[in-house]
Amino acid sequence: MSTTSPDIHRVTAFAEWIDEHADEVADRVFQACVTAVPSFTTNGREIEHAFRATCFSFLPGVSRAVSTGEFAPGPLLPAAAEHLTRRLPAAGIKLVDLVLTYDVAGNELLDGFGRELRVSSCWSDSDRADMLSVVMGRLFRFRQAALSQAMAVYRQEQKLLRRSEVPDVPATVRQVLAGELGDAEAERRLGYRMKARHMGFVVWGHDVAEAVLRDVAAQLRTELRAHQDLVVQPDGGAVHGWLGVPQHATDVDALRARLSPPAGVRIALGAPHHGSDGFRITHREALETQSLADRAVPQPVRPDGPAVADSIVSFCDVVALVFADRDVELARHFVRSQLGELVEPRHSVLRETLRVWFEELGSPTRAARRLNVHVNTLVKRLNRASDIVARPLHAGDFAFRFAFELSRGHHGDGASGLPEEGH
Repeated sequence: MSTTSPDIHRVTAFAEWIDEHADEVADRVFQACVTAVPSFTTNGREIEHAFRATCFSFLPGVSRAVSTGEFAPGPLLPAAAEHLTRRLPAAGIKLVDLVLTYDVAGNELLDGFGRELRVSSCWSDSDRADMLSVVMGRLFRFRQAALSQAMAVYRQEQKLLRRSEVPDVPATVRQVLAGELGDAEAERRLGYRMKARHMGFVVWGHDVAEAVLRDVAAQLRTELRAHQDLVVQPDGGAVHGWLGVPQHATDVDALRARLSPPAGVRIALGAPHHGSDGFRITHREALETQSLADRAVPQPVRPDGPAVADSIVSFCDVVALVFADRDVELARHFVRSQLGELVEPRHSVLRETLRVWFEELGSPTRAARRLNVHVNTLVKRLNRASDIVARPLHAGDFAFRFAFELSRGHHGDGASGLPEEGH
């Protein structure tokens, strides 16, 4: 029995098989896929030819990934595959059909290599079994990674196709902002999910080309790892939009360090909010941030901020200026988004602890002495407050501190948020 492990010395036989029989392998994959999914041959000769070219274009990448076991970060789709995938929604080919072709192709490659090993006398039964096991695992990883990228391309094109069928996207957005359109209809028209965590943004610059603004908006989506986006037509040198951001998206400070807009271009960000109400609120925050940034934030908000901090301004940076205009609705949403359930009457002890802790500049020892409790008791209260707001507490957290003081200013101890408008 051979002691040579294909996992150590790489599965070079797979690459050799691909290289020697590329045309035959690609044709077998093509035939297997169109047998399982006939729509790739019934939607015109162009789609059929593009699909055949795609089957061939994948072979070098598959060979390299399976024989080495290395999966470099970045795009795995060959140009031919991406081009085909972008044409599928308009051709009426469903996403489930695309997914099925990746499964069928992977199975055909594994079966074909297995047949090649069985007719070869170079390998023992044990080596063949080990090699097939390694190839199967690596081939599965490559297929899943490539399929994930293909699905993202398909959905992006599907979204663009749906939007192109809407005669006036800005008009539809205005209806959503006015509360005149239900979530289901808004999603159908815009290709954008409303039941998500939204972050509104404005990218603007005086005498800056629209293409530059859109490029910055695309970079913003990438840096925030947004899973969806909605961009409306530019208006007066500005691009407005929304991003569907994950729960742990890049924070603004990290964004400033990683994204440097071109000279003359600025970005205004609303805070993340959920659902259709959040869609409207974060947009208002972004617009208000843009307006105030132009008028009142020519320099970095924090003295220790990076040199480009004035190019990216968040709602939390200008929130004090916004509330100086007494916008009660935005204030109420801001307090609730920062404090959460901490504003409820049952947490009055925790709020009093926080008040003293803030006044003592975050010193547990001094705060415990003032409250006449053991320092361990105070730390437990701070940990409890941290659990309620679902993030670590820092005495220097301006947004949290401002929301806390704002709620106290209206209700003494912040027991129930802010008053309704007109009260």
